[in-house]
This record gives sequence, C-alpha cells and structure tokens, in this order.
Amino acid sequence: MKKFYNITGQIFGFLTILLFAFLFANTMFNFNIPANIMAVLDTIKLYATFVVCGLAGLELVAGKKILALLYLIILAFVVIFSFFPEIRDQIINIVTTL
Repeated sequence: MKKFYNITGQIFGFLTILLFAFLFANTMFNFNIPANIMAVLDTIKLYATFVVCGLAGLELVAGKKILALLYLIILAFVVIFSFFPEIRDQIINIVTTL
C-alpha cells in the first residue's frame, strides 16, 4: 500500500506544481481565461494541496494502524472544516463560550 501512496502522491504532486506554474504564468502574462474557470482552478489548487499532503501522510503511516487511524481522523477534520467553514465557526463559538 505504501508504494501505491508513493506513486499516487508523486503524480498528484507533479500535477499540483504544474497547476501552480500555470496560475503564476497566467498572473504574469494574462491568458484571458474567464473568471469562472479561474475560480475553479483556484479551488482545485487548494484541494490539490490537501491531496498531496494527505497522500504524503498516508505514505508515512502506512502499516501503522493506530497512527493511521489518528491521521485519518485529523485529515477528515481538516477536509470537512475546509468544505464547511460554518461548522468550524459554530464549533469555535461553542468551545470559546465554555
């Protein structure tokens, strides 16, 4: 399984760097890409970074069941809170009022 995470992480890492390079080049040279497509690419950029970091972490904890479970729980919190920031805000409000 570790080899699968390694190869998948390398592919996603390469594609993520290509996306970053394209977005930087677009900033410099203005390829006249519509705003809605740029918004989608910016969102993909954010989640591609999560995917690369998630795969790197999964590669690290592969074969270590307890650490893998803890890592997956933390990764789930990060992804859920990034998809649903209002839930994060509600939890922060609950914790700060205690």
